[in-house]
Amino acid sequence: MPTPQKEDSAENIVLADSERWSAAIGYVFFLCFVSLRKGRTSDFVRFHARQAFVLFVAECIGLALILVVDRTVGRIPFIGLLVVIVLQIVIYLCALFLAVMGFVKAFFGERWRMPVLGRYAQNASAE
Repeated sequence: MPTPQKEDSAENIVLADSERWSAAIGYVFFLCFVSLRKGRTSDFVRFHARQAFVLFVAECIGLALILVVDRTVGRIPFIGLLVVIVLQIVIYLCALFLAVMGFVKAFFGERWRMPVLGRYAQNASAE
């Protein structure tokens, strides 16, 4: 039984289920490396793999920022704790939102450029 395929309306290309899954799985934290490896054969997978990698790097930088703020400003009794909690909520929710949106858009075969991080992924592809 052949796998169902979806036609991308923006580019009029046919995407296989394996391409859509490979592109979508990259948005799951460190699994972006799997998508980068599979992206060698498909432009669609490569597009989403680059964005997923940029999101992964941004998540790592955000985590490092949270650790630095926690070890410095976080030592102030009440205000420091409040600042760290607000920073964690903002960074984690932004990363979660971008990962879920990227996963859904890739799974449904759409090319979606992330609002802030998408231009960095695009600049990396313009080498």
